[in-house]
Amino acid sequence: MNRVNARAAAVPLSGRRESYAERVDAPARPRIRWAWIAGCVVLGLAAIAAGWAIVPDANRTGYVAGVLANVGTTLLLVGIVVLLERRIVGSAVRAVRNANDEARRAARDDFDAQIRDLEERIRTSWGSVDAEAEARRMADEYSRRIVDAEGRDAKPD
Repeated sequence: MNRVNARAAAVPLSGRRESYAERVDAPARPRIRWAWIAGCVVLGLAAIAAGWAIVPDANRTGYVAGVLANVGTTLLLVGIVVLLERRIVGSAVRAVRNANDEARRAARDDFDAQIRDLEERIRTSWGSVDAEAEARRMADEYSRRIVDAEGRDAKPD
């Protein structure tokens, strides 16, 4: 299945594509690149064999000890990097997501405070106006607009 068909198969029948958050939050399926692993093993064994051929017979014990120490160090570092990398990245993603949620909450609270302030200012502004006289003035203005609009739209007989 090529990439185009794989993408088309990933879109649900409803036509709605998954969001970025849904893709990121989905459990990751690890992709093991076996060609890279095999290439590294072959090159490593070739380097060890080349070193074995270059070193004189009298120094081969030291060479084997050095190779074993280097292989042990490499395995230790690979174990630490591979095992801890996911935890480090996962905790960084959680920290960013939590900071984002907190910023969104703060912005929403700030917006709500601004709305409450606006409502209070409007209530205060309208409190100083005679509500009945203002309602009468607005009704008269509305009636005048309707009559004017009807007068313009009326065709002479």
